[in-house]
Amino acid sequence: MHGHALPGDRPKWPRDRVVDLRHLKLEVKLDIPGKAVRGTASHTVSPMNDGLREVTFDAVDMDIAGVTIDGEEARFSYDGREVRVHLTGAHKRGDELTVAITFTSHPRLGLYFIAPDEQYPDKPVQVWSQGQDEDSRHWFPCYDTPNDKQTSEMIATVPANWMALSNGRMAGDVDNGDGTRTVHWSQERPHSTYLVTLAAGEFARIDASRPDLPIDYFVEPSEVEKGERTFKNTPEMISLFERVTGVAYPWAKYSQIVVRDFIFGGMENTSATTMFEDILLDRKASRDFSSDDLVSHELAHMWFGDLLTCRDWSHGWLNESFATYLEMLWDEEKRGVDEYRQGVLTNTELYLGERYRRPIVSNIWNEPIDVFDRHLYEKGSLVLNTLRGLLGDDQFFRSIQRYVRDNQERSVITQDLANAVEAETGRNIEWFFDQWVFKPGHPELKVSWAWDESAKTASVTVKQTQKTDNGTPIYRIPVTIDFRAGRGKAQAFKVEINEQNQTFLFALQAKPDLCRFDPYNRVLKVLDFEKSTGELRLQLAEDDDIAGRVAAAEGLGKKGGVDAINALEAAVMGDRFWSVQAAAAKALGTIKGDAARDALLRSLAVKSLKAKRAVVTALGEFRGDQLVFDSIAPIAARDQSWFVEAAACRSIGKLRLPQSYDVLAANIDRPSFRGVVRTACADGLVDARDERGIALITAATKYGSPAASRRWATGALSRISEFFDSRKSEIGETLVDLLDDPDFRVRMAAANGFRVLKDAKYAAALDRMAQRELDGRGVRVAREVAGILRKGANTSDEVKTLREEFEKLRDENTRLRDRLAKLELAEGPQKKTQAKS
Repeated sequence: MHGHALPGDRPKWPRDRVVDLRHLKLEVKLDIPGKAVRGTASHTVSPMNDGLREVTFDAVDMDIAGVTIDGEEARFSYDGREVRVHLTGAHKRGDELTVAITFTSHPRLGLYFIAPDEQYPDKPVQVWSQGQDEDSRHWFPCYDTPNDKQTSEMIATVPANWMALSNGRMAGDVDNGDGTRTVHWSQERPHSTYLVTLAAGEFARIDASRPDLPIDYFVEPSEVEKGERTFKNTPEMISLFERVTGVAYPWAKYSQIVVRDFIFGGMENTSATTMFEDILLDRKASRDFSSDDLVSHELAHMWFGDLLTCRDWSHGWLNESFATYLEMLWDEEKRGVDEYRQGVLTNTELYLGERYRRPIVSNIWNEPIDVFDRHLYEKGSLVLNTLRGLLGDDQFFRSIQRYVRDNQERSVITQDLANAVEAETGRNIEWFFDQWVFKPGHPELKVSWAWDESAKTASVTVKQTQKTDNGTPIYRIPVTIDFRAGRGKAQAFKVEINEQNQTFLFALQAKPDLCRFDPYNRVLKVLDFEKSTGELRLQLAEDDDIAGRVAAAEGLGKKGGVDAINALEAAVMGDRFWSVQAAAAKALGTIKGDAARDALLRSLAVKSLKAKRAVVTALGEFRGDQLVFDSIAPIAARDQSWFVEAAACRSIGKLRLPQSYDVLAANIDRPSFRGVVRTACADGLVDARDERGIALITAATKYGSPAASRRWATGALSRISEFFDSRKSEIGETLVDLLDDPDFRVRMAAANGFRVLKDAKYAAALDRMAQRELDGRGVRVAREVAGILRKGANTSDEVKTLREEFEKLRDENTRLRDRLAKLELAEGPQKKTQAKS
């Protein structure tokens, strides 16, 4: 359905609640060498209805030693997945009983034991949990569904030299005198089971508390400086989100702990977020990179996800889209409205890159993690941006505060948000949620405008061109259109688009120089707005909306010509916002030719490192250009920015010169933040199409090589196979071996790599991966790619031929455009003289 569901996926409905969860007391002792947990999970519950005789808890692959009810031994049955506890007599609604399950688990999901090995001998020993979506059941018996909440305690016995972090406030810490300590944490407001956490090991604590709230960060002792640099904005973020939601930070503390080998970027466990190791910034990375997006995202979940929790994963956007949107609000607060608007552009690009379209709210999956995609995160954040544009700031933020205030400690669905908007503003916008949340797709708009001098009217024609055969609607879109003549203030008009084809007429005093459709980019859409070179130049130079300036740069890149090149170079060097500079640089790379190249080479002097990154990237479009190579080869070896160095390595590969391999080989083993230089070298080797690169990329995939770049190298290995048919079988077997790699990200990259090889003989290996894979993300990738291979999508030869023909045509077109530009330059003064006479 809608291209997202795979064969065999079926609708999943919320689980019935036969009891109301009241409290979880989890007492555990970690067996570090044995990678085991021994303990007792005591659940205080109350029947939802009279006559309760049985209660079931999730528990996967455990040894269940016994069960008691209120201290008395109880009968139970266990099938390896569920513990069914048989109650003595029938219990009534409102009764309260405590079911204690004593267990031993050797978890393969849910709780992870990290330790050094021969290939990674410096890795510390740590233990950490990860419950989302429904993995807590793998390490302790529980009700593992998000539609109920309970208070909780964690009483954990760990090595004496360790610390142990969990939810809530610390209620005790006792040295047992036998080489262990027992740490007691108490979570006194209810939360869902997947948010229960335990993270233990040797960590240093960084205190950033404010008078009314403990705030701290835990990192390995050698990483304190990086930890301080990375998390320094946390207190300010908390204050902002309190203002946005209208609700004070709701938990006893806020901790962030950085662990090794974490399987997500971060996880918003109630009051105690877990972060992956690559979040930590070194000094050089901090010059043009920030981890604030992840820090703010996980913090936002303390309200959206933890205080208010989606009833079931089909409504998971109420967790993830809100957290993604609050990232943007943090950018707006800290760095200005242009950064907020850049977030809209970035998230639009990410969402549009998704391979399929589905409703944001969808209950069709194999495992819940299947719906944690660009729809659940980025598209939902864009819908919230569109809602803000519809309501205006006052009504929007009042509605958000009403939603949070009315739904604290509850499990929520989308209707709760719609109800809050209506209760606060009186506006019924169910039509809005129907088209944006419950249906797939987005508007694709073709817009044009014209001026009628005799009638003094501007006409704007809007066509909705999106396909509607998959359930995507013809949208109802309230939108602003404005016009500007000369240096005057823009004249704005509000209209509503609600048909496939519409034309709007606007009476104006004079012909406008500039027409803007949806200024400030309030509406999620794909916009095709054809304009003249003159209007695009004006918009690039003078529009106060970065989205308009970016679109103008892109438009000029398609137009080409001397005037476009001059305008774009001026924007690279002079625009006040980095993403407009970057868009202008990219457009120059699209135009190609000597004039565009020279403009980019001069633009290497740009001050913004993010803009310089884009300039260096654009120079990679000038294949075979020795002057470009000589200019960026030194940058590949050393620059102020890791990311500029990485861009240089990629571009050197794209230049595809004989010396490209040597530069990439010299840089591929150089350490860098998140392995970005190594990853870029692998990408560059693919684009260089030098067969010697296969050995270097293969080495970068091996277990024991720098972990941060292994999955990216695995992807590069599959891509380079397109250019060397004689090596495809060898590369395919390497990818098959990597399907068993200890790192699930490498396994997923290997599975995805078979999309490139497109050989049905590998489908069986992917089937085996899907059967044995524990992480749901890996299961989905294996199933999806196996299905693609079985459909016989073996068109790699045709694709490669078409690509090569396209590149030849593109290069020929570049030469022709370059000659034309030189002619324009040569004829320029003569044209001016003729015009004067």
